[in-house]
Amino acid sequence: MLTLQQYIQEVLFRQRICVVPHIGTFSIQHFPARYNAGAQTLLPPRDQVVFTQSWQDDGSCLEWIALKENLVPAVAQRKLEKYIEEFKEALQPGQALELPGIGKLQGDFAGNLHFHAEELPVDPADLPITPIQRQEPAAPFTPPATTPMAEEPPVPPVSAPVEPVMTEEEENTLEAVTEGSIFKWWWAVAGALILLGGLAAWWYIGRQGGGNTPASPPAAPVTADTTQQAMPDSSLAATPAAPDSISYFIVLEEFPDSLTAAKKTAKRQAWEQPVVMIQRGNRYKVAVPVTSLPIDTTSELQAKRSKYGINKAYLEY
Repeated sequence: MLTLQQYIQEVLFRQRICVVPHIGTFSIQHFPARYNAGAQTLLPPRDQVVFTQSWQDDGSCLEWIALKENLVPAVAQRKLEKYIEEFKEALQPGQALELPGIGKLQGDFAGNLHFHAEELPVDPADLPITPIQRQEPAAPFTPPATTPMAEEPPVPPVSAPVEPVMTEEEENTLEAVTEGSIFKWWWAVAGALILLGGLAAWWYIGRQGGGNTPASPPAAPVTADTTQQAMPDSSLAATPAAPDSISYFIVLEEFPDSLTAAKKTAKRQAWEQPVVMIQRGNRYKVAVPVTSLPIDTTSELQAKRSKYGINKAYLEY
């Protein structure tokens, strides 16, 4: 049999916050490390469970009961009311209700609830810190004197290249080859110049003759037939335009802070529900994006209310 104690223990350590309708809100707060000057120790960071009687129902408890017992939202709501009544009966004045792993909850005659949290396990122990005494700096290190390096032997000068000695017969042969090469180059240059001159004369004559070509007569103006355009298309005017689809949101829940809204969105997405988080002003909302015809918005809203069991769902454009 399910109890609210199981719900508090399971949801609190998974989401670090748990809301019990008509009872209050449990949350886990993180306290950073602090220094104890008297004992000269550094206390490690820790987590502690905190309870407050203020609450804002986010629907988590109802959904948890419906999921655990496989119930529809209407039946799960009656189960939730029954569990809350049993929880309140266990908090009679002077009696303490044990929450395993969390603490004790006790009511008084004025209707107030007092919570005594258990110490959550912490792995690191207190670290002792001892004062550090300043020491005088050591004398600077003086490197030993280095011995002078031996001088390198002088590099011998590079001798100039020696010009080869040719005989008279070799010199005459070289001059004959050089003169023949120069003569052949002059003939090649003269031929190239004659070819370029011929091309320039041909281009100039062609340009002078092309200037006397008579201009073509202007084209006759084209008269556009506007008879077809002037006549309205009565068949198109009589055809009504089909209505377009619109996109909007069906808001399931809304919250004043983004952290709660993001947790709620992630939880519904884990249940494979196609929801997103949107912001309107200073309110954060969990909504389902919908695209339909304008005439189908009411039916879509009723379908989403029946599917998710939230009668307060409304449209948001």
